[in-house]
Amino acid sequence: MKHKINFLTILSSLVFASSFGQTKYIQSTDGKVIDTLTYASLKQEQIEKIKAVFPTKKVVLRDNFKEIKQTKDSVIYSYKWDIKVTDEKSSSDDEKSFDPDKYLDKLFKLPSLKSIDNKTITLESLVGKPTLINFWFTTCAPCIEEMPVLNKIRRQLKDSVNFVAITYEPTIKTIEFLKKHKFDFIQISNAKEFTDSLNMHAFPVNIFLDKNGIVRKVENGIPYIKNEDGKLKMGDGKEFEAALRDLL
Repeated sequence: MKHKINFLTILSSLVFASSFGQTKYIQSTDGKVIDTLTYASLKQEQIEKIKAVFPTKKVVLRDNFKEIKQTKDSVIYSYKWDIKVTDEKSSSDDEKSFDPDKYLDKLFKLPSLKSIDNKTITLESLVGKPTLINFWFTTCAPCIEEMPVLNKIRRQLKDSVNFVAITYEPTIKTIEFLKKHKFDFIQISNAKEFTDSLNMHAFPVNIFLDKNGIVRKVENGIPYIKNEDGKLKMGDGKEFEAALRDLL
C-alpha cells in the first residue's frame, strides 16, 4: 500500500505540472519520448531497485528536468536523477537538512582543515583554481561507486582543478578505507563539526567552486544511468567534467 501511495504522489505531481496549457512529455535515456504516466512508473521502478539493494535505508530520487523541445501543444524534457541513500533516523521531517540554495553564488565558508597527510587546507589555499569538494563516508555505497569516475575526472583535468574530499569519520578509519579503495583527492577526515554545521546528513554531495571560491554548482552523486539490460549503473561523470571545464 505504501508503494502505491508513493507512486500516486509522483504521478499526481507530474500530471499537475502538465495539466495547464501544454502537455508534458519526457525523453528517456534511450531517446524514446514517453508520457508522464510511463515516466512515473519508470521512476518508481528505479526507487524500488535501489531499495532492494539498501533495504534499511531511505531512498530519495529527485528529478532534474531540462526543456529540449517545445511545440504549440506540448513540451519535451530530458531528465537526470539525483539519488540520495540515507539512514531513516537522519531524515526526519523535523530535522534541518543541507540546502544548496543557501550557498549558490556565495563565497564558500571553508574553515581551516587538516588533510590526512597533515597539510592545512583553507579556502585561501584553493583560490586561483576551480575546486570540486566531495563529501562522503566509508560505508556510503553511492560514494564508493562514484570514486573511480571521480578519479578519472581528476586524471583528465590534472592540476588545473583542486580536488578535495571531506569526511566526518575518524582519520584512522579513513586511512584504512583508502588502503583498499583508490580515491585521488586531497583527503580531509574527522570533519564532523564542519559537516554538521552544513546540516549535511545525506551523501554524497559535490560542491563546485570557481577560482575565487564562490559556489557555482551543487550536486549529489554522479547521476546513475541505465545499461542495455535496463539495470541501474554509475554514469560516466561527463556532466561533472564539463561543469569544471566551464570554470577554468
